[in-house]
Amino acid sequence: MTRGHILALGTAVVVALIAALGATATPPGQNGLIVYAQELRPEHYQLFTIRPDGSGTKQITHLFSARNPDWSPNGKTIVAEVESKNGAGITLLSPTGSVVRYLTPKGYQGQPSFSSDGKWIVYERDIAPGNNGVWLMRSNGTDLRRVTRNPFGAGECGCDTDPNFSPNGKLITFVRIKKDHSLQALFVVRRDGTGLRQLTPYAWEVAIKHDWSPDGKLIVLTTNADYVRPNESANLVTIRPDGSGMKNLTGFTDGTENAFAGSFSPDGEQIVFRIESGDTYSLAVIDRDGGNLRRLTTGKGRPRNIDWGTHR
Repeated sequence: MTRGHILALGTAVVVALIAALGATATPPGQNGLIVYAQELRPEHYQLFTIRPDGSGTKQITHLFSARNPDWSPNGKTIVAEVESKNGAGITLLSPTGSVVRYLTPKGYQGQPSFSSDGKWIVYERDIAPGNNGVWLMRSNGTDLRRVTRNPFGAGECGCDTDPNFSPNGKLITFVRIKKDHSLQALFVVRRDGTGLRQLTPYAWEVAIKHDWSPDGKLIVLTTNADYVRPNESANLVTIRPDGSGMKNLTGFTDGTENAFAGSFSPDGEQIVFRIESGDTYSLAVIDRDGGNLRRLTTGKGRPRNIDWGTHR
């Protein structure tokens, strides 16, 4: 589900926000299975896992539709967006794909992810047309709290989507969509909804999926995701948590090949992502500095919403 004021900050607030970004992050973990969603029929997805060496691909869900998975920090559960004929909700799954608990059985919720301590889940929630935003809840589905409200609800999308906690749990990044498929930017906000700040210009047209490095020093994302610049490719970049220091990791140039961000590995040394070459798709891994690109799979199925966990 991706339906979808920058707040003016004084100098003191910006300084405080950047200080929070630099706080100690959760230590990295061991690299385990990669989970991703794949479209098996139009608008119907199932979750798959694969080993980091490209072996052992396995379909783990057999639901109406499941996508946008995120591993818990301990690798014991997956939180995902599970759809039915009546809506989309946040659901806890076992590593083998069985349903553990439906956390939001009614309405439209999606794009969930865990905090680094596993106690909270941040997600996108649509309450009604024009009332979309980022919300928090405890990992058992209680204590719901609004974090943001997208101010562009009257537009084509008007949504705040793919929220992710910083490793220290103090901040949440998310993609704010001003106009679907053409004006998307990365924002950051404190978990109490204060200190909203735009990190990337809308001209970058970032993809929805992004991820923090476990050490809290980098965010990986995709630029030119909807090809707003014709004959240019979508590419992986990293930025610092304050939006500075953009570094290109992939160098596709003419639009024939494109790279779309997945997530950092638990040890923080690699990034898993998708390469698109026409109607051929590859699950691939690259070092965090842009070196040593290798393809794990190549085929017709498009891996989406890719997340690398610690479960083995």
